[in-house]
Amino acid sequence: MIFFNTTTLEFKSKSFSVFIETNSIFYKPGQEVKIRILSFSADLKPYTSTLDIQVMDPRGNLIEQWQEEIAELGVVSNAFQLSDNPPLGDWSIKVKLHQQLHYQTFTVTHYVLPKFEVLLSLPTHHTMKTGLLEGTVTARYTYGMKVRGKLTVSLHYNSFHLKKNNITKHFEINGVSKFSFTDLELKKLMRYEDKNRESLTFGGPVDVVVMVTEDLTGISLNETSSVYVVDKEYFIEFYNYPTVLKPTLNFTAYLKIQRYDGKDLTTEERRNKVSVTVTQSKMFFTDGMFNVISEGENDIELQQFLTYLVPKNNEIKFEIPLYADTAHLKIKAEFLDSVNSIDVDDVFASTSKMYLHIENTNHNVKVGVPFTFEVKSNIPLEAIKYLIVSRGDIVYFGLENSTSPTLIPQNSWTPEACLIVYHVMNNGTILSDVTTLTVHPNFENKISVSWNKVQTNPFDKVSLTINVTEPNSMVGLSVLDKSVMLLGDRQEITTKRVSDELRDYNTINTMRVTSPQQVFERCNIGVLTDAILEKEDEFDLFYVTDVKTYPRSDFLPTWNSVDFGGSRIRSYFPETWIWENIETRRQTSLQIDKVVPDTITTWITKAFVISENLGFGILETPVKLESFQPFFVSLSLPSYVTRGEQFVLKIVVFNYLEEDTEVSVTLDQSDAFEIHLSFIHPNRSQHTVLVPSQEGKTVFFPIKPIQLGEIPITVKATSFLASDAVTEKLIVKAEGIEHSFSQTLLLELINNKPQMISKSLNFTFPPDVVSGSEKAFITVVGDIIGPSAAKLHSLVQLPYGCGEQNMVRFAPIVFIMEYLTNTRQPNEHAPQLISYMKEGYQRELIYQREDGSFSAFGNDDPAGSTWLSAFVLRCFLKARQFILVDPVILHDTLTWLLTHQKKNGEFWEPGRIINTQLQGGNYSPVTLTAYIMSALIEYPGLLNSSQITAATNYLESQMNEVISDNYTLSLVTYALSLVGRNKAKEGLDLLNRRAEQNGDLRFWKSNIQRAPGWWQPSSVDIEVASYVLMSHVIQNRVSEGVAVMKWLSQQRNHFGGFSSTQDTVVALQAMSSFASKYSNSKPALHVSVEGNQTNSPSFRINSENYMMLQSKQIEVGKDINITIRAEGAGFAILQLHIIYNVRNSESQRARRSAASKDSFDLDVTVKDNIETLNSVTLNVCTRNAEIESNAPTGMAVLQVDLLSGFSLAPDGINLKYPIKKVETVDDKVNIYIDSLNQTEFCLNIPTTRSSNVGYTQDAFVSIIDYYEPGRRSVRNYNSEVMKTLSPCSFCKDECDTCLDGNHASQPSNGHCFCLLLFILCALFL
Repeated sequence: MIFFNTTTLEFKSKSFSVFIETNSIFYKPGQEVKIRILSFSADLKPYTSTLDIQVMDPRGNLIEQWQEEIAELGVVSNAFQLSDNPPLGDWSIKVKLHQQLHYQTFTVTHYVLPKFEVLLSLPTHHTMKTGLLEGTVTARYTYGMKVRGKLTVSLHYNSFHLKKNNITKHFEINGVSKFSFTDLELKKLMRYEDKNRESLTFGGPVDVVVMVTEDLTGISLNETSSVYVVDKEYFIEFYNYPTVLKPTLNFTAYLKIQRYDGKDLTTEERRNKVSVTVTQSKMFFTDGMFNVISEGENDIELQQFLTYLVPKNNEIKFEIPLYADTAHLKIKAEFLDSVNSIDVDDVFASTSKMYLHIENTNHNVKVGVPFTFEVKSNIPLEAIKYLIVSRGDIVYFGLENSTSPTLIPQNSWTPEACLIVYHVMNNGTILSDVTTLTVHPNFENKISVSWNKVQTNPFDKVSLTINVTEPNSMVGLSVLDKSVMLLGDRQEITTKRVSDELRDYNTINTMRVTSPQQVFERCNIGVLTDAILEKEDEFDLFYVTDVKTYPRSDFLPTWNSVDFGGSRIRSYFPETWIWENIETRRQTSLQIDKVVPDTITTWITKAFVISENLGFGILETPVKLESFQPFFVSLSLPSYVTRGEQFVLKIVVFNYLEEDTEVSVTLDQSDAFEIHLSFIHPNRSQHTVLVPSQEGKTVFFPIKPIQLGEIPITVKATSFLASDAVTEKLIVKAEGIEHSFSQTLLLELINNKPQMISKSLNFTFPPDVVSGSEKAFITVVGDIIGPSAAKLHSLVQLPYGCGEQNMVRFAPIVFIMEYLTNTRQPNEHAPQLISYMKEGYQRELIYQREDGSFSAFGNDDPAGSTWLSAFVLRCFLKARQFILVDPVILHDTLTWLLTHQKKNGEFWEPGRIINTQLQGGNYSPVTLTAYIMSALIEYPGLLNSSQITAATNYLESQMNEVISDNYTLSLVTYALSLVGRNKAKEGLDLLNRRAEQNGDLRFWKSNIQRAPGWWQPSSVDIEVASYVLMSHVIQNRVSEGVAVMKWLSQQRNHFGGFSSTQDTVVALQAMSSFASKYSNSKPALHVSVEGNQTNSPSFRINSENYMMLQSKQIEVGKDINITIRAEGAGFAILQLHIIYNVRNSESQRARRSAASKDSFDLDVTVKDNIETLNSVTLNVCTRNAEIESNAPTGMAVLQVDLLSGFSLAPDGINLKYPIKKVETVDDKVNIYIDSLNQTEFCLNIPTTRSSNVGYTQDAFVSIIDYYEPGRRSVRNYNSEVMKTLSPCSFCKDECDTCLDGNHASQPSNGHCFCLLLFILCALFL
């Protein structure tokens, strides 16, 4: 054997990249979502394969899918249409390629595209010694013209020890406006005291918030930036220096001198010298610790005092010779009022004291551009060897007879490369060094695009020329409205995104290099050699604390890439104009002809290209096409309104012609809305207005929508000089309060023979249903837990803003994953589910207290909760097989729980139990002990512990007496089943005897009062059935539990969950554990739906899609009478989900009467004033109304729907007991209340106007027992002022013909006759 050596290799399977881009980040209902997928390998060549694409809504329903799509040159494009009423929220796109999953999200919501943008120009730093803090605000429409309006500039300062402070100023703006704040104002803002400042450093970030309010529409847009305020003028910065010392070599460092305000240094300032103090000293090791010798006269090897003049480029280079025994280097620099220093303490490991060092002044290089680096050593070097490592491969290597080699970077080096230089001495010792290069790409595949015009008119014909480098290329082309870009990042394919993805192939370690071996380890290079490759001394590992060094640029590489006749009615306003994949075939240049859409905007053109030989390339700088006409009309619409309300339609006429012009503005009439003007033409309504040159004028039309859905609104503007017309759409929602209802059928054809069954489903809408609001859906899935597995992020309709409620987004995923794992089903969703689990795990840790316990609101609560801590512990323990759970967290929670167990085994609650069921009267300690014990059993090694034995004995002692409460008995039975005690069988038998039977369904019924119309069973009934079902599974009495499973599976809502969080979590745990034992053959079913609707949807369920929830909407009439037919073999769950609105009733306004069965008293008082139309305050009072129970409720949630046109005031709601948390979601405010008793609790909810809506419809306030949602009360309310407020109030003198009242005038012959008579009289006069 010549030599023996070992090394560890890391295998990385990443071999291709996938990019998913959509044409927007936000979509409205009814819009088309365009999707493009690009895949290429590590060398940027197209990765051609088949892939699967799925689109899922926020509830996890599979809405669209494409399977085995062929990627032409690595590119696939598809699109799908959103329905008119899709679930709002975050949707996801999943792409599966070779068993690897890739995700992208987009949001469906109601929004209005911004019509102008606001830019804020501000220095990054401001010094108190240079006078004014100045900034510039630019506001321009998306088509480039100036915005005229009001500018508000606010400075906000917040420090750790002072309250937040702010200063606000107001300005006028016409496209551009400058603003300034004096030093005196800044000192007042930051509470600056000009005393003893010599010894204190003053400074901090100041947030600058600017708001531009457009004069014509009143629309406001914000922009925020920050400036760091300091009390110094200059700062000096060290950069590009080593972080380890190589004695006897020169230590090279650079110093940059700058002004904080970014201005150049003046000639006078340059006359001041930079003072530099260099200190070299020793360090010794003793008693297992490093000790720095005090820098006294006898200990300092060398102290140099240097001075430098400031060169023109403001950069100074130091060359400091290091002594042979130097172990600590300190460099301190001073210039005027600025001081900075660096300390370097590590010494590069070398027994021979021979070193090699790369000196490279340029760490940012570009492909194809030569660069030179210099290698220095304290021994003569005749030749050096080098390696270039990038994306996990050695991409280049060589031998140079020069110590200043020149290299030419290649595309294979991007985006980041390791440069290793080494030399083997005659005695076998390896000298080496490493540096990191950031390599900017220069894609071989070039693409350029150009329009034949820079500016054009709407509806003009234009041509786009595309040039590529080689034939048979694929071009991904997109042309989007600039307004879409202002919405946010849509994860488009850009140079930066590609570079970030390529960086994932890298294996460069971000470690400090202190030995020759670490040089290679830094680049993830394994070395097998018989040469001497020194390692770091073992004691050096201790020396990692208090190292005041700053990494040089080669240790933190960055890539600052650039992401680059009569008037025709304008009715085509696409947010995406062009979204195409273009095959160039044999051409390298092609032209496409298009007609410009009607939008007045700037169109942003982006493109990428990919081909077999040259791979990927991208258009570095987007190309713009300005679509503009000097005279046009623009509409300002809300995102939606409620039927019955009225709002002011703002129409802005822009005149960029050279002269003033009189314009007639006409709003076309429609059956979808009424125009509220005192006189209207039989076919249209008209205003005449004089619009000055280079300005705009606003015209108001009060309208009342009367049809639901999307309604078109057409406006025309005509003058002698020009004309324009536009049509836009408005969404109108139904009035009233939303109700839902679900019915479930179990389709069981399970004798392994083809069969046919037929069942009926019927539903009659209530008489007070809101016409047009009725919707019905059919869902089908071939698995017991399928309805819930498909909707894991929306199982519960209630808000979840506390520690326990957050677990509804964590625990069900754990149980579903357990089920899929135990049944060995393929789980392509596993990566996403695990990702959700990790998010839920991290989110839940927010609610852990310092003592290891968990509570509803974490450290904000006075004590931890044993119940919640046990719940979290159980879920975390089960999640360990899927994600990393910190064992310290588990141990701390367990330790805290065990400190709350009495000697007799009973657990007690130090805090307040927020779950109503666990309060349980006389059985509360028993119920709580059973609950906690069932969680602790999951902890490894605790099953046979004294604590579990004591708890078991305690529960068995309670079983000696009859437990009358089914909830407590079911929990005790479940806990004893887990430890295999005989009392568990007795408890289960007793529960089965107490059960109610309805055909083949078995369940338990409590006497808990529920709100009228609440169709779901009580949450406690769900939990009882769930614990009983799990006891059947544990005791191997699965067949007896079938009837319970059937009842449970029929109680789910249309979100896949139940009423609340606890019943949903426990029920899903029970159903998943049951389903793991209760095997069904894979289905082969055809299900059809027949009835009085014209469409008859059908579904096929087979072994490929049985876990997929299929959903289709059906037509509805006054009643729903449908017949479900199923043919084939297998098992499926079919659900009919109905959603509708119910009209408001006067009884809902009043307080609870003596005869009312509401669980809560609820009273809503509206404080309004005709003098203040922009604010309304709600006074809400509530209390527990169940007189027979003196106990307080568990956690309650007050849900407040705000009046249209209003939002929660910035000052919000005071957080004082019993209010625990306030959150705003869309137009709702959720207020979490710790508990309610029979003492009335009142609070004020201040709201402010956000849009001009008149004749507001009723809104609703609900008070809900969170853990028993059937216990709720609902009241509708309105403002006496706002519900009678005419929209005329908002435009005042601007619409003097506005009609007050809630009925529009209709055109009549009388009006026409009067007008004709008036004209004739005028002629005779």
